[in-house]
Amino acid sequence: MSTLKNFIFITGTGRSGTHLIGRTISSHPTIQGRIEDNYTFPLFTRIATTQDFNNFFLNFILKRILIYRLKKVSKNHVSKILEKSHPSLWLVEDLLKSFPNSQFIGVYRDVEPTVNSMLNHRDVLNWYKKLPQDKPNRFLGITEENKKQFKNFSLEKKCALRWLSHIYRLKEVQLKYPDRILAVDYDDFIDNSDVWLKKISEFLQIENNFYPEKFNIASKDKWRNNLSKEQLEEIYKVKRDYNKIKMEVKHTIER
Repeated sequence: MSTLKNFIFITGTGRSGTHLIGRTISSHPTIQGRIEDNYTFPLFTRIATTQDFNNFFLNFILKRILIYRLKKVSKNHVSKILEKSHPSLWLVEDLLKSFPNSQFIGVYRDVEPTVNSMLNHRDVLNWYKKLPQDKPNRFLGITEENKKQFKNFSLEKKCALRWLSHIYRLKEVQLKYPDRILAVDYDDFIDNSDVWLKKISEFLQIENNFYPEKFNIASKDKWRNNLSKEQLEEIYKVKRDYNKIKMEVKHTIER
């Protein structure tokens, strides 16, 4: 009889390196990688992008369908399963209820390269056309405080707010489930992959037998040539709020 297996979820904001981290971990011989698989990824995305303004019943149905599909995937695999659906960041609690021993690799990156990549990715920018910009939505970084002004913000500021909201969420679930979530700094991973692969293997409790691809180190600093002074000023308005969050989280841990 098939039994349910737990997942390794690769999670984080879009354009933060989740693809590369997912592929790298999937290179392990005991892990079956599912990189944005069409059977589950669109549902993850739909729920994460709309759950803050959908009605309760619709959210309930969508989540039930997603969990059903994940259980089906789990029963049909013989090895560890990596689910690279980065919007899973917004469903951590639901996923742990159904797959309590699952683990999450939360990928994050500095705001400048993340926003630079967002600005050059049409599918990312399309969210500002598809989704309402006057309703609170954590996926986009729209809050009660900024919902009236959000649509008039520059594109750089909107992208930075999305980044900030995802960073805040990652810190939230880290504090809530410290044994289930490992946060990985993408840029540091590129520079010190041996150190990070050791950390990841220890977290996942597997041998350090990864076969990573060759990393494009030069891509890390593209933003320095691409972003103008004016764009960076918009981004840094949001980054100042991030620095406040870092202090708040630090104080919370120390108490």
